[in-house]
Amino acid sequence: MTRRQYPNPPIEEAVCEFRFAPGQRWNLTVPGLFYERIRDTYPGEPRQQNLIQAELQIEPAPDNPELAFRHDFIKLLFQSADTKKLVGVGANLLSIHSLRPYEGWENFSERISKAFHTYLDVAKPVGVTRIALRYINKVAVAVNREIELSEYFTVYPQLPDGVPSRISGFLTRTESIYEDIPIRLVITLSDDLPPAGQVMFTLDLEASQEWLEKPLAIESALSSLYELKQREGQAFENLITDRTRELFNVS
Repeated sequence: MTRRQYPNPPIEEAVCEFRFAPGQRWNLTVPGLFYERIRDTYPGEPRQQNLIQAELQIEPAPDNPELAFRHDFIKLLFQSADTKKLVGVGANLLSIHSLRPYEGWENFSERISKAFHTYLDVAKPVGVTRIALRYINKVAVAVNREIELSEYFTVYPQLPDGVPSRISGFLTRTESIYEDIPIRLVITLSDDLPPAGQVMFTLDLEASQEWLEKPLAIESALSSLYELKQREGQAFENLITDRTRELFNVS
């Protein structure tokens, strides 16, 4: 089962990210060259995004590990005139974003392909080390009563007897790897701040694959992305119920 097309999709943001094995030393001329080729599509004011990585530091005290955060590198974001479509470029990194209202996979994948080939022309990487496709979904339910999570999702927190069963907030996260292809699927489901008269949930799905020892050939990258899309779509449909689908079928 692939992800269906809905008149009112819940997608708040879709992100496709490529990480590359460099073929030449990265320098600050690359974003400028990239922007010159895409500025007709993304004429909005470029902005800067600092990317932060978390590291678990074990040595020299393995009994007392610490979680440290460091600024890793800067990504420049180029945006469309309406700020709903973006492309990000960093050191050996390319990301393509689609904000609500979602433009649909056909248009999104076309922008991905154009940005990908433009990046190849200016940065000249020799391979791909990681591809990720992430969909952040916001599911709003209008209610005047308490609801059961099982009405809307097939995965949800379950509490044992003796624990208060009225859930006032939750966050669940699961990481799994497919057996046939080493694609990692990360599922995060949580409650969110709702508008008045509604309850809100965030269903965040990311499908990714890495090639760290031997980078993936450039010409195989987009077909691998398509496989990620199929897995993400199938996971989304498996995680929601028909009652949830009714919410998305309202124009």
